[in-house]
Amino acid sequence: MKQLHPKYLLTVVTTVTMLFAGCKSSSRLDKGPNAPAMAYAEKVLDNRQTAQAVTAKMRISIKAGEKDISLSGNLKMMRNDVIQLSLSLLGIEVGRMEFTREEVLIVDRYHKQYTRVPYQQIDFLQSAQLDFNALQSIFWNEIFVPGKPDVSQALGDFRLSESGDHTLLILSTAPKLDYSFLTVTSSGQLSRTSVRPKELNNSDNLECRYSNFTKLGGKNFPQSIRLQFKGDKAVYTLDMALSSLNNNTGWETRTELSSKYTPMKADNILDKILKGF
Repeated sequence: MKQLHPKYLLTVVTTVTMLFAGCKSSSRLDKGPNAPAMAYAEKVLDNRQTAQAVTAKMRISIKAGEKDISLSGNLKMMRNDVIQLSLSLLGIEVGRMEFTREEVLIVDRYHKQYTRVPYQQIDFLQSAQLDFNALQSIFWNEIFVPGKPDVSQALGDFRLSESGDHTLLILSTAPKLDYSFLTVTSSGQLSRTSVRPKELNNSDNLECRYSNFTKLGGKNFPQSIRLQFKGDKAVYTLDMALSSLNNNTGWETRTELSSKYTPMKADNILDKILKGF
């Protein structure tokens, strides 16, 4: 996986997740038929939101090197359709990110510029094998199998490891990356999603931690989400604190831009948004 440049941190604000932070496992992997792992993965899936939409207000803190940025905003998600993040400063929207099944839209409101590109053109998403389905699972606090839209049809890809009050679902079938999902054994609640390269000489790690759960649509949903990237020389962290969680569906699922907005390369526009603070 390529070294992650801090300019991609805002995409990570969405993108994803994961570092294998070292749950000290008892190494009791299921070596026989994979029925126990499949049964437990099904238990974890039972915690998924059944509502079609999730909306929330949010406070965001981004730490990148010496820079510490605090913003407010909104998170809006429609199952199997779109993820929207609106970033505001002093009540005024300064940036927006919109993830659909086909493309990624990043808008710089202040400079009236935008970029609209397919997932294949964003290096970080490509190297981590994160498409819309994977990003949706990350933001909805769910397990996933990269490249497979319906994880319930791929439960045989998981292995199982238990340690104390936690159980780790391990997905090592991807050619270049290892994915793992740390859960609370008693409830099957997902508390951490991690990704790391298989290459021993590559220390880049991504991690998403979930906490402060509350009831939403009859299911638990995290009010605190921390995305963190650790590389050889730097650590980048994005904290999202959610409030006013709801299952509202009455909102525009696509962002319309006027002719005043001009296109720009994704790396440049992310630089501009970050430098504006």
